[in-house]
Amino acid sequence: MLCYWKRKTKRAYRLIGIIILVSGCTPLTLSRDSQELKDQTPHQIEKIEKNELENKKREEEKIEKIKVNEIDHTIKDEKENIEIDYNQVQPNEIGHIMVVMYHGILDNPPYHRTAEEFWKDLKYMYDHGYRPISITDYMNQNITVEPGYTPIVLTFDDGLPSTFSFIEENGVLKVNPNSAVGIMNRFAETYPDFGKAATFYINGHDPFEGAGTIKERLEYLINEGYDISNHTYTHADLAKLDSKEIQKEIGKVDAMIKNIVPNYIMKSFSYPFGKRPQEEFRKWIASGSYEGHEYAYEIAFREGPSGPFVPPIHVQYDPYNVPRVRGSEGAEGDLWWYFNYYEKYPKYRYISDGNPNRIAIPKGTGENIQTDKLQEQEIYEY
Repeated sequence: MLCYWKRKTKRAYRLIGIIILVSGCTPLTLSRDSQELKDQTPHQIEKIEKNELENKKREEEKIEKIKVNEIDHTIKDEKENIEIDYNQVQPNEIGHIMVVMYHGILDNPPYHRTAEEFWKDLKYMYDHGYRPISITDYMNQNITVEPGYTPIVLTFDDGLPSTFSFIEENGVLKVNPNSAVGIMNRFAETYPDFGKAATFYINGHDPFEGAGTIKERLEYLINEGYDISNHTYTHADLAKLDSKEIQKEIGKVDAMIKNIVPNYIMKSFSYPFGKRPQEEFRKWIASGSYEGHEYAYEIAFREGPSGPFVPPIHVQYDPYNVPRVRGSEGAEGDLWWYFNYYEKYPKYRYISDGNPNRIAIPKGTGENIQTDKLQEQEIYEY
């Protein structure tokens, strides 16, 4: 497959300018003149020099960050403008994107997988052209996986310690290597081009119980590029609750997470047991409040294939009834059943063109796109 990258000339020139600035800048000098320094005590002079050296270091770090960011943006822009042979790759960016529902790493099927089974799942995804993406990228149709590959979304419910936990060794917190996060981290190290992305839906108990504080656990996940979100405070059956109780269940966890990691944005929700509230109460999933704390969620996930795995721009997409496939094998409708299904019927599978600014679809399928849901992407039929 022949492809090339178009370079962003304007950004490249700006980058060159920054590199020249960094390479040509002169060391900062003390801002005090000799007379002013003469009037200071040795201790005061030492303090002035220390402060100015610290300022110099901060300025150098700021310039270095700008330089790195410009390089990152240039690479991103080049990738976003990748060109492919569409008839050869045959992208289908209105196809199915599976959202997989996992729980813990235990020998307790069908809701749990052993460490060996979970590694097997990831290896199949890797070998058969699936690549994990974040919830945010899924929602925004920001699909940056390579041309010819299929995005997949991994989710974990309940905040179990076998999903993620810390262990303490010689006073240092380390990820439990046998947890799902430990396995995903190790898999990403073994296969760097696979990447890692997953969302963890937690309740109000002690999430990811083990060493360290809740703050340390949540911050680790966020800093490593994982996502966290809401699974109700008590893992309640929302189908049995009224509007006030629903808002309490959702609002308490929303407030808990935002108190621990302020300014963190959550947009997706996971129904306990996969059950939606009664129809007249479903609006409280989208937005509500509890004791003055307001929340809002744009999508909500059920359990099992309650509908087609269409992307958010598809006309059949129902944001508060999004299906998830159970991360298991052996039963109809579970993950491995769908792996086999898409081998038999590849035309239904989402295939990326590698360009998040373009929605590439087979000719005659444009009627399936909700154009008002596009994030400034162009539609390209071939």
